[in-house]
Amino acid sequence: MKKIIYYILIIFACSLFFASYWALDTYGNFTGDELFFHFLVPLGGISLQSFSKLATDVFLPGIIIGLPIAYVIVEYIKRKKIITVAILVVTLTYGLYNIHMFTYIYNQITSSKFIEEKYIETKNVKINFPKEKKNLIYIYLESFENTYSNKENNGQQATNLIPYLTKLANDNTNFSNNNNLGGALSLNGTAWTSAAMVGQTSGLPLKINTSSNGIIDLHNFFPNSKTLGEVLKENGYKNYLLLGSDANYGCRKQYFEQHGNYKLFDLNSAIKENKMKEEDIIWWGFDDDDLFEYAKEDLIRISKNKEPFNYSILTVDTHFEDGYLADTCDNKYPDQYSNVISCADNKIKKFMNWLEKQEFYDDTVVIITGDHLSMDTDYFKNIEKDYTRTIYNVIINSDVKPKQEKNRQFTTLDMFPTTLGALGAEIEGNRLALGTNLYSNEKTIIEEHGYEYVTKELDKRSTFYNDNILAYK
Repeated sequence: MKKIIYYILIIFACSLFFASYWALDTYGNFTGDELFFHFLVPLGGISLQSFSKLATDVFLPGIIIGLPIAYVIVEYIKRKKIITVAILVVTLTYGLYNIHMFTYIYNQITSSKFIEEKYIETKNVKINFPKEKKNLIYIYLESFENTYSNKENNGQQATNLIPYLTKLANDNTNFSNNNNLGGALSLNGTAWTSAAMVGQTSGLPLKINTSSNGIIDLHNFFPNSKTLGEVLKENGYKNYLLLGSDANYGCRKQYFEQHGNYKLFDLNSAIKENKMKEEDIIWWGFDDDDLFEYAKEDLIRISKNKEPFNYSILTVDTHFEDGYLADTCDNKYPDQYSNVISCADNKIKKFMNWLEKQEFYDDTVVIITGDHLSMDTDYFKNIEKDYTRTIYNVIINSDVKPKQEKNRQFTTLDMFPTTLGALGAEIEGNRLALGTNLYSNEKTIIEEHGYEYVTKELDKRSTFYNDNILAYK
């Protein structure tokens, strides 16, 4: 029995070694907040591919390498216990170092008052909407960034993978970090889907209170933050969210239902309403072809209602790794991810062509933005070292003209007040939470303090954030 335990411990230790490389290769520079968040919230709806990659990239090499090492130690070395413990300590220490966990721990014992000093509480800000309210269609494009365009348009591809979205940005409002196609910088706490959606609708990063009991209250999620959905609901809007995966994954269901009473349609809804069967599940749920067809059905129906609507859509086909290549997609590039990205561009084009023909189109502001940078790290290994990856955005049909559209330094947190600004709402001070209305000439927090400084401060523990925004101790 003791021999079996030694074998298990040594194979586990070798798996830990490969796990850190797998995590970095799969998720890029993820943070401790992201890691702990996914430990503490429901994982229902996660792609089976994620588990298969974990098995082939972590446990399989752990067994292949660990088994002969364990055999030698168990059969030929007398001090088995000491050697086994030493291997465990070394691999665990190296793994934690490799994923920057010691830096994260240091940040958790180092406090910052940055959020406390810069936070503007939304419920205390006067927000005045125009008498004639425009509808809002907000499309989160999974993992979409400007890197997918060609170098002529400030991308990094030899061939523009997103010609339609590039043209759309050039013909409408594209807030940019340069004088060409550009976009938002990514902050920790906004770099995965749930956090990105929270950040763009609340103006706050999604952080974990490691000094608490480690429990996230799903019945009271992000309780003290007044968000986009709540502001719109107070002003007569009806909120909707459409996504092709399980909304329970990453607390998206809890967040949007509790903050604006969104009516959700997700994978579970599609099965419940007999639009699909469980055996029809692909990728993370249903693909973006079905997603946009469901969106058309919904929009035709809700556009007949008297109240203005906020209809949010989250795509999924471009999720890492390599995305989902539907049967409707062309296969003209040598790698799958490029084909998936190109296909996503075409799907948006078809949807927008349909949307432009609808009676409600002229009365609707359309915002299309990436949720976060892509985590498919292999895809970006050959880009220029000094290239700044930014998240795509375009705003269509707004009656408001920006004071300065290009050469802005901003993050996705700024999308919260900017979205309200695009709808014609006047925001007292043009600041909400940590976000700035980009239609104004008010400086963003990174224009004021610099990206590196803001990143460092937000990574630190904030007692104010824990006690006043998360509101659990």
